[in-house]
Amino acid sequence: MNTQTCNNMNWYLFGERNDPGNELAWLEQELAALEEAGGVAIIMSHIPPGDCLHEWGARFRALMDRYQHVVRFSTYGHTHNEEPMVIKSIEDEKYIGFHFIAGSVTTMTDKNPCFTVHTLDSELLIPLEIETYYFDVIKANQENNPEWKLLHDYTNSYGMKDLSPSSFGDLFERLLVDRDFAYQYESNKRRRDYVGELTDDKVLHLYCYSTNTDQWKYNECMGYHEEGYLLDPITGIINHLIDPWVKID
Repeated sequence: MNTQTCNNMNWYLFGERNDPGNELAWLEQELAALEEAGGVAIIMSHIPPGDCLHEWGARFRALMDRYQHVVRFSTYGHTHNEEPMVIKSIEDEKYIGFHFIAGSVTTMTDKNPCFTVHTLDSELLIPLEIETYYFDVIKANQENNPEWKLLHDYTNSYGMKDLSPSSFGDLFERLLVDRDFAYQYESNKRRRDYVGELTDDKVLHLYCYSTNTDQWKYNECMGYHEEGYLLDPITGIINHLIDPWVKID
């Protein structure tokens, strides 16, 4: 998918406000065809939904709800941190899927390089395990030899029984009540980079970002007005100028 259609720094969106590039219409068509054929999907893109403009993210979430039985998971980059996100249903906010934001091989900035390995069921393409490997970039420069090591996996390191949406939901709920675990999670997310003090606000951000794929839902979780002018004034203004999309009855 091309998620430049939801980028808050994409000035072309001022001239194309209703499904830029018909990207969501295309996605819906592809998912409908897969549903009819009994197929499944893994979505790959760059900007994760939680970093998208509100109107695009809300509609994308609706598609993930509608085709939750088709989409196994989706994977992104952009943030340079490893940040899985659980998807909630529209009507009752049950956990129905997950997005996986992969950490970067680039250091960007002051992080160790990493890559992830996804193990899938060969028949159903259901994720069974995710492993992250990294190397100490300072040590590699000193010794002129990068040594890749296992940083963590999900079932063993985090005690997850599986990689189902509900298990990811349980994982993120744990962040709020177990500060040592939250520190471990943040350290792995940053590939053993300096974490610093985990304040209540930082832990709340970890939880809210991980459990809200719609930008306004994240703002509400953080205790701000849904448009988030105080939390992120630039994106709030862009959302106001570009959103809402043209509604056609």
